Order: sequence, then structure tokens, then C-alpha cells
Amino acid sequence: MDPNKSHNETSLNGQWEIAGGSADDHQPFHSYISVPSVVDTALPPYDWQSFDYHWYRKSFSLGNVPESVNVFLKIEQSMFGTEVWLNGVHLGGSISCYTSHEYHLNEFLKRDGTNELVVRVGARSTLPPESAVGRDQEKEIYTPGIWGDVSLTSVGEARVKLVQVIPHIDTFTAEVRVWIQHLGQLQKSLRISAGVFEKNSDEAVTPIQDIHITCDAHATAQVTFQIPIDDAQLWSPEHPFLYEVELSIFDNKTELDAMRTTFGMREFKIVGPDFFLNGHRILLRGSNIAFHRFLSDGQRKLLPWNRSWITKALIDIPKAHHFNFFRNHLGQLYNRWYDIADENGMLIQNEWQFWNVTGTDTQIRKEFTEWLQDNWNHPSIVIWDPINESTDETVQNEIVPEMKALDPTRPWESVDFLEEHPYIYSLGMVMNHRTFGFTRSLKAIEQLPVPSMVNEFLWWWFNDKWEPTVLTKMIVQRWMGRSYTQEDIIAHQSFLVQELIELFRRMRVKAIQPFVYISNNDGPTAHWFLEDIKDLQPKPLLKTIKNAFAPFGVSIELWDRHFMVKQQYSVRIFVFNDSHGVKNGKVKFGVLTSDNQWMSIQMIPVDVPPVSDIVIEVQFILPNALDDWRVVAELQENDTVVAVSMKPTLALYEPAVPQLQKRVVLFDPSGEIFSYLSGIGISIEEFTSTRFEQSTMVIVHGNVIGNSVYASRRNEITTFLKNGGQMVLIEPEFRVVGSVVQHIAEGLDLKITHRTDVDKGGYDSYVFTEDQNHPLWKKLGGKHLKLFNGAIGGEIVSQYDVDFSLPSQRLASCGIDLNVVAASEIEYGSGKVLLFRLQLRGRLNESETGKSLFARRKDPVARQLLMNMLEYCDAV
Repeated sequence: MDPNKSHNETSLNGQWEIAGGSADDHQPFHSYISVPSVVDTALPPYDWQSFDYHWYRKSFSLGNVPESVNVFLKIEQSMFGTEVWLNGVHLGGSISCYTSHEYHLNEFLKRDGTNELVVRVGARSTLPPESAVGRDQEKEIYTPGIWGDVSLTSVGEARVKLVQVIPHIDTFTAEVRVWIQHLGQLQKSLRISAGVFEKNSDEAVTPIQDIHITCDAHATAQVTFQIPIDDAQLWSPEHPFLYEVELSIFDNKTELDAMRTTFGMREFKIVGPDFFLNGHRILLRGSNIAFHRFLSDGQRKLLPWNRSWITKALIDIPKAHHFNFFRNHLGQLYNRWYDIADENGMLIQNEWQFWNVTGTDTQIRKEFTEWLQDNWNHPSIVIWDPINESTDETVQNEIVPEMKALDPTRPWESVDFLEEHPYIYSLGMVMNHRTFGFTRSLKAIEQLPVPSMVNEFLWWWFNDKWEPTVLTKMIVQRWMGRSYTQEDIIAHQSFLVQELIELFRRMRVKAIQPFVYISNNDGPTAHWFLEDIKDLQPKPLLKTIKNAFAPFGVSIELWDRHFMVKQQYSVRIFVFNDSHGVKNGKVKFGVLTSDNQWMSIQMIPVDVPPVSDIVIEVQFILPNALDDWRVVAELQENDTVVAVSMKPTLALYEPAVPQLQKRVVLFDPSGEIFSYLSGIGISIEEFTSTRFEQSTMVIVHGNVIGNSVYASRRNEITTFLKNGGQMVLIEPEFRVVGSVVQHIAEGLDLKITHRTDVDKGGYDSYVFTEDQNHPLWKKLGGKHLKLFNGAIGGEIVSQYDVDFSLPSQRLASCGIDLNVVAASEIEYGSGKVLLFRLQLRGRLNESETGKSLFARRKDPVARQLLMNMLEYCDAV
């Protein structure tokens, strides 16, 4: 303690003793622990999970502190439930787990000797029911501890208790609200002085202002300074300029306290459908940090409190990958993370650990108020977020408005706008046209009158050894099939994040954050690093995200995968500019071979306005050869490639028309199959009048088995099949409502059930064969059964369960765990019935409506599948 200073701070961080125990007593102190941390870092380790309470002990001395000096203990963050003793006297406690609490030590402080400080923390289960600790359904182990900094502060007879700086960038004025606590026994007149300094240079940038107040004994008074800052430098991710306001309290000429508070001159707000930073539109790009889940990571150790590691994790790697924004997911970070974000320019959405609300309204108000007061001067924190994937009438409609009055400088998620969690192309379908889980439809997101934010997507979580997490296991086969390699998994993760980020950028989503950058490697969502987390070795997807997030970026709008050789196709290319200056460059567009040779090239100059995009339409033709072509757009700036968009394309020839021996009997109310087959010269006979013979095959398209026409001929169908006939049912579930049982033939039914699939599943766009050598898949490989042309997300199999009432042979599967029948066949008498659910409708004939993005259109794979069906039935 410096006797020449009115304000002294002494850190109590470092080594403490620790022992497990009960609420009233503890084991002998045989272990040591570093503060801040959590109890599993104690050395030597002890069985911390067998104790409900953990007792910390530390000795300190201040060196003959005068009686006129007031000393306060501050514990910034501790959990779960804290009680404090000084020299054997209980000072009090707090059940707040994420916010600071302090204790006035004067009465029991040994001013010229050694003091013993004891702090007890509890297990989460020991918290009272009024606690606002929250919950995380994906976290099993909650490790207690003093996880924030601990310090002593010494001041005179009055102190600066609390400071709030509200920047007004339009007038370059810092509004400084100050709470002065008078600690003396008598009313006193005080002079409060304020001045602003540059944080790094310590140069004064304003004159000193004084305000005189009269403060009653043991009272707290509030004063407000309006401090103009000439030529103020605004804080932003690109220019994280920081100021300090120094506040001093004088009793006549005696200084009682003097402290500095860091702040930045920045304004963040919502204007219509946009976020604005310092008067300019800003697009937020980044990810999520699940700090409290990371506390359960087996490799975590003391890393969350290591400044150099934090800087690398929060700043260096993200900025190198075009991040400017993080949401700390479900719970406050260790406070120094915010300091580092302030100093280096990283924007943060600060989320409370409410995945469903816990606690009483009174306690929530108390802890939310502490939360704001602890953090409201951080320029890096731009959004408050009270709740995740749930709603609460009191929190959102009563408590948050009260908090907005305390801090009018930031929007609140779930009140001013709503985040979306579109776990599409993974847990869900490729694209959602309806509410799915915790997201609205993509169209609804695109049309929001407030800023759009997708801050959870990419349900493709693998640990550092590329083992699927518990939440990922059920969906891997849905997208990879039954046989895949580690390389396939890695490549798909990168492919998926590129596709989805490009989609959301084309939708002009204002905040895009795939999930999850840092979390528990052994938990349900893992993280994005390989091997030991201390080394922060990024997984390959971060390189992909860097390309997808390129501020001067590019995206080809193309979902189709199947193309005819030597035919011309049109696509749109989006060129993005997230910066605040005009961007000029060139797009190199063309077709690339599987070995990266350009087969065609177009060079297109582009000029993109600030924080905007342009759309250009181009044409391409696939060469007259079968290859895994790629349509590619390279964006160049100053002859350097800054971003790439690449879409897989499969070239196919027009299917050969089979020479059939059997006659084709067709029941197709839509007329589409009839039109296509007739157009290529295959004779068709009407279902209603044709006699079923062994020289015929029967094709039934759509939901027609239950109608009167089919029912009138069911007995004939039964005889036809028993005598060796072949029948194909193509998408019999089309437009079935609810669940039905349809009677195909005597003793043979088809069970059709529409699945609700509220938060997982949905339609399928990837289908996997059970036997690739089956004639049904002739001339096609597994790659051809992914995303048919047209329809939302290239839908192939609809959101139904369909199967025969009798055991059948599965020919193709899809869906979660590949539990959905996509195609199957069953022997009936001497004949066979083939169930074929892959959607051919809208994909056989040319159509003017097929020119819109999600309209169904000609697909050579659909045509080939129909030809294969005919040949298969003809040959049996």
C-alpha cells in the first residue's frame, strides 16, 4: 500500500489454500489453488465432487494502515454461493455467481498485522431456489470456485463507488455518471473532479471539471459530468481507441479517493433492419464462445485466465479469419476477456446463463443490475442478451425495460430483435420453408423489419479426434451414408459452413455466427481446435470460414447439381462488400475440372458500394464430357484472389430410351410422366381401361391408391401381381394428410404417416443406396442422389414414413440414422411391388416456371431413374 496515494488496489490473486468440507467445517488445508480458477485445478488434487462446499484461505498484511483509511474486499466472480470471513468473523455473502460482490473490512481488519481471509463457495446444488444461476441443458458438471479476480481497495473517508460513462458521439461528449459514497460519521462538503486521458499515452485531452456536493453521513450521492472531448477518436474493431476518466474526491485540499475508469467513445444501435456502429451500418461476423462449458473441458486447466492465451483465442485467430463479433454463450466470461476485447477491438453479445429462467424476480433484478454495473463501460459489449432459446414474460417485458433505463446505450436480444438458430442442412432439412426448432423460415428471416441474426447453425460437431459428439452421432449417416472416412467428415464440415455462410450472406443477414468456436471438447458441441487446446491449432473449417467471411466476398447462387452437357445455364453471382469504402475488383468465373484446370473463363469487373452487395448474372456450359465439374467464381482485388465460391456440378447425357418388351400401363393423374414418356416415344396405356397381363408393367404416380379408380381394379391388380406382374409406386405419399393405410392388393398394404418433425428431421435431400449394383441405380453413383434440381433445398424424399405392411427389401435410405425408407421392394406371389419415394415430379419436362430459383426443373438424374425403373420392370 502506497501511503502517498488516496486510492490503492492490492491484488489477492495467486496461490490460496483450499479444502473440501461441509457448510460448517472443512478438511485440513493440504491443497493449494490459483485464484482465479475453479476447484478442479487444486494441487495436489482432491475429490472435489464428493464435497458440497469448498473453503479457501489466504493471509495478507497491508503494512500499518491508518485508521482513517477504509479497506474493501472485492470478489469479482465466484460460484456457487459465497460466504466470507475475516479473522474468524463472518462478513456476509452472496448468491450471485457471475457478478462482483464486496465487503467493508474496517471493523475486523488488523491494520498492522497479518489477516486471515476465508472464503467458502458451494456446489450448484447448495444454492437457494431464488438464485438466478440459470441452467444449461447441455452441461452436466458445474465446477465451483473463485473464478474472478480478488482485490483489496483502500480509500479515504469517501470513495468513487460506481462510474458509468455514456458516450455521445454526435457532440463528442462523455456523459459521466458517478456515485459517491461518504463513509464518515458527519455530513461533509466534497469537491468531485473529473478529467479524461488517452489510455495508452496518458495524455490529458480535457480540462479538469469540478462539481461541489454536500453528502450526508454514510450516504451515497450521484453526480453527472458532461465532458466534451475535442476531436474525439471513436472506438471500433478497426480502431479500438480507449480513454480513461479520472475521478477524484477532495475534502478541501485533502484527496480522499482517485480512480480511473476505462471507456470508449462508441455508439451501437438498431436502425430499422440494421445494426449501426458510430453512425454507420455494420455487419457482424463471428461465432460463439461457451465459456462455462469450456470450464468442463478436460484440457482447460488455467487457460481461461491466461492473458496471452485469451488474446490469441479471442483476438489473434478470429481477426485473422475475418471475425469482428462473438456471442458469449450462456454466461459471463471471466472479466479480463472484456478488457482484452476493449483493447483489441472485438464486439461482444453478452448472454446471461438463462436457458429457461431460474430464481425469483427480485433476485433476477438484483443480479441483472450488478451485471450491467460490472460491464457497462466496456465498449466491446454492444448487445445484452438475457435468455437463450426460451421466453419469460417477466424477464422480457418487465425486467429488461427496467435494465434499458439503467443502460440506454445497448439493444437487448429477444426484446429489440430475435436471434435465430437454423440448424438446417444437418439436424434439419437443407433449407427450411417453415418454423423449425428455434428459427423462423428463411423467407421470414429475410423479410424481418429488425436486424436478422443467425448465431447458431452448423450442427456438425466433432471432438479433437474427429469423433462425433453425442448430438452429432444421430445425423452423420444422414449426410455421409453408412460408409465414410475421417477425411469425408472433415471435408463435409468445411463444405457445410461455406454453403450456409454464403446462403446467409445472400439473404443479407446482419449477424452470422456458426456454432461453436470454443466450448467443451468432450461435450455435446465440442469446439474448433485440434489436439491440446492450449496450442489453439484450428480445425480446417476455420480456413473455410475465413474465405466465406471475406469482407470483399463472393457467392454463386446455385443449388442444382445435375446438368446436361453442352447446354447453357444461368446463375447469379453475389459480390459482397462489408467495409465502409467502395471496393473494386474482378470476378473470374468459369468451369473447373476435377484436377483444377479452367475449361472456360469470364472476367467481370465489379464495383461494390460500402456495406452492400451487387448481383450479376452469368452463363456457363459444361463441356461434352462426364466429369465432376465445378462452377467457380474467384474474386480478385489488385490481381490478388481474396475470396472463392465453388459449387459442385455433375454433367450427364440425356438417358438412352430403353427398348421395352412389356407395355407400360400408367396411372398418373398429374400427366407429367405420361407427357415425358410419350415425348420420347414410349407408348403408354391407360390404367383405367387396360387389361393387366404379364406383358405389362404398372406404374402408379402419386397418392392414388386410395381413390375409387384404383379401388375398382384392386382385385385385378392382386391377380396380376400373384401371376408375376411388376408394379411401381412412385411417391405414393404425395399430399397425404396425417396417417393412412392404403390397400395395394389383397393382404398387402402401404402405411403412410406424415411426420411432424418440429425440431429435427424434415424432408431429405441426400439418399443412399443399400446396394449400388441394383439395376435401379444403373449409370448413377452415390453422388447423383444428393440434391435434385429445384425445390427448396433440392428435396428428394418428403417428410413422411412410408413402408409396406409386410417385410420388404430396403433399396435406399435417408433421414436421421438412415431410418427412413427411400425405396424398397417386396415380392408378392410371383410378382413384385417397387416403392420409389424419390421425387420425379417437376423434374422430367422442360418448364418455364423452372427458371425461378426454387422451382422444380428438368433433372437428368430424375430422367435416368425413370428409365432404370422401366428397364428393371421389363427385365424381371
